[in-house]
Amino acid sequence: MLGWWFVVTAPAEGEAEGEVLAKWETGLGGLDWIADLAAAGRADQLRFDGYPLRYTARAGDVLPLLADGSAFDTGAGAGHRPRELHAGRIAACPPDALLTVDAWDQS
Repeated sequence: MLGWWFVVTAPAEGEAEGEVLAKWETGLGGLDWIADLAAAGRADQLRFDGYPLRYTARAGDVLPLLADGSAFDTGAGAGHRPRELHAGRIAACPPDALLTVDAWDQS
């Protein structure tokens, strides 16, 4: 499959990996939402090699895109792609929390 596997984590005290807020799979255009945030200066790209691409962004910029579906692929087959959202963790995440967004190249 060509596309991306996303994992969004929030910092968690005592956990090196952080707390997973969401995971999902997209097609090729699925990277657009986070690239747009980076282009607007609202996300920073820390890794560029696809294993993974790594960004950081404030929860106040990322979580609304999860809530309204903007971050998810809507193309052909999108309804069959895995998506995992942890609503309680997302609701408890403060808007100023610095999230990590990893995008794994699925090609």
